[in-house]
Amino acid sequence: MTRSIKAKRRKTGGYQALRIAAWTTVPACVFPAQAATGGGASGGWLGLLLALLVGVGFGWLVRGLRARRERSGLAQRLEECGADRQRQDEQLQAVRQGRDELAGQLQRQTVEFARQAHEDALTGLPNGRAFDEGFAHHFSRAKRHGQALCLMLLDLDHFRDINNNWSHAVGDEVLVEAARLLRSVCRTSDLPARLGGDGFAVILTDTDIEGGKRFGQRLHAAFASCRSWHSAEVGPNYVSVSAGLVQLGEEDQAPAQLRQRADRALYLAKHAGGARTSLG
Repeated sequence: MTRSIKAKRRKTGGYQALRIAAWTTVPACVFPAQAATGGGASGGWLGLLLALLVGVGFGWLVRGLRARRERSGLAQRLEECGADRQRQDEQLQAVRQGRDELAGQLQRQTVEFARQAHEDALTGLPNGRAFDEGFAHHFSRAKRHGQALCLMLLDLDHFRDINNNWSHAVGDEVLVEAARLLRSVCRTSDLPARLGGDGFAVILTDTDIEGGKRFGQRLHAAFASCRSWHSAEVGPNYVSVSAGLVQLGEEDQAPAQLRQRADRALYLAKHAGGARTSLG
């Protein structure tokens, strides 16, 4: 039993000697000069402390560099995102501008199509469709409010001879001039129109039969004084017009009835020699 205890003590003493030798050899590795001069255990601890501080500082340095790289990468990504956002905004602005331009173009085309649908291409007067719509409106308004209303239908005299003797181009110029004269004697509240061919019409609002007669006199005077019927070297120097004038009456229950009476009056004017207004 005594031998075993002594053997254990010898082993324990050996382990302690190895442990001490291990601690004393560390400073010699870190600070060889100090270990050689016999700095002892305090020098070893100082070396370990300095090594620890160097390690910690190096770790902080590495982390700082890593954080700087991360911040740099983040800033670059933010810059790229900002550039992408700017490009997207520019593209969106271009799309909106194109949309607005297209909408404006469509609106102008709509207005132009509506104008063409209601305007005679040659003379610029309202066409037959516009006349029918306006006639129905003024007829119903006059009947509802008991207002006076006159309708005049017109034909150019001997217009077929103008086309045959000179040309259709000269005939077109005559139609344009006739439309200008008709418009010149109308008020803004009246509705002049070209019905087709050499046929014209005018709705005289708030006008009785006497006012319609005075309108016819001004129209015939304008035709008689005109000397600019064409621009060609040859062509008609005088063009007259026949007209049929009627006033809205109680017997007229529809626009067609008033128009039929105006047609009969126009027929009488033409067969009476033209250049006059007949009443219906």
